[in-house]
Amino acid sequence: MPRCIFCLKEKDNLTDEHIIPAALGSNLVLPNASCEDCQTQCNRSFEQRFLKGSNFIAMIRAHLGIRGRRNEPVFGFDRHGHPLTVSVQPGFPPIRVGLAAQRLERPMQIILTDEQRVPISYYFLPNEIKRPILPTFFDSIVDGIPNSSKFAAFWADGDIIAANPWRELLEMFTAWANHKGLLPIASSIASGEARVGFTLDWNTEDRNRGLAKICYTYALSKLPEERRYSAALDATRAYILKSTQYPHNYWQHAPVLQWNGIYPGIDVIGDIKFTYLLALVFKDDCLFCLIRLHDMGLFAVKLSTAVDSSLCSNFVTTYLLNKEEDGKYSLKENNFSLDKADEFAKSVISSGQL
Repeated sequence: MPRCIFCLKEKDNLTDEHIIPAALGSNLVLPNASCEDCQTQCNRSFEQRFLKGSNFIAMIRAHLGIRGRRNEPVFGFDRHGHPLTVSVQPGFPPIRVGLAAQRLERPMQIILTDEQRVPISYYFLPNEIKRPILPTFFDSIVDGIPNSSKFAAFWADGDIIAANPWRELLEMFTAWANHKGLLPIASSIASGEARVGFTLDWNTEDRNRGLAKICYTYALSKLPEERRYSAALDATRAYILKSTQYPHNYWQHAPVLQWNGIYPGIDVIGDIKFTYLLALVFKDDCLFCLIRLHDMGLFAVKLSTAVDSSLCSNFVTTYLLNKEEDGKYSLKENNFSLDKADEFAKSVISSGQL
């Protein structure tokens, strides 16, 4: 009798499990994978908030033009899961400390700094910004990145860093900076402290469990069925299903690391066009999964520790999203050769970030 990939219990009527969420236009599934109880548990505890209450997925859908069930455009949601209806408005808030009384206003800026965070160059954002915002928007602002650049700072007057309408701009800035090999930081007079680090999306816990679930099901799709229930994956199963804390010594970044710096394996991927990327990498008898969904940054998930090297080989898969004539979406899957996958894995390991 088949077993559920989460609770490992033998049950009848197991259902297919999407590897990449259907909300991202995916028809990629792991067949006969999960039981109804575990699906309900995942859905209630994090998946609905990951897919519908987080700007992480919503902005990918907006950038790719994936509309809702009623054909409405999707831009994003606030922290309560309510759709955002406020557009980015022309103009910017005045400086709030001392200068506000003089009605002095300054636009937001991108500041490139060196390793000591000494400014190298300044770039002003335009007075009107249209949505959806893509990471490539910043390429039109920053006309060159000096070799000595280490940090990219998003500077703004006032409290806009915490305001929902501006969050999309910050998140896309993060994705852009990471892609350029720069460390993103935020600086705001109203924050009371310059150089405030920030991460992609406020709904971090739900996002991490959602990414872990995608990586876990992808890994299982590459394993022989009898290897899917290995005890080496118990910590990941527990985290996805119940948000159980990882063992203290499991990984310093547990459960998910957001990549900083230049993405690994760029030379391996070459000029291949893709929408999503998933890869399995072995390092020191541990199994990692790297995931990139559109332009929303690169993440690493540690799936297992002290794993038998025969559990799985290195894998790299890219997926290109296509819209069919009937309006439905499909993914074109491209699996790299073993040599290319090993080359990609070496690039990841040599980066020193895992």
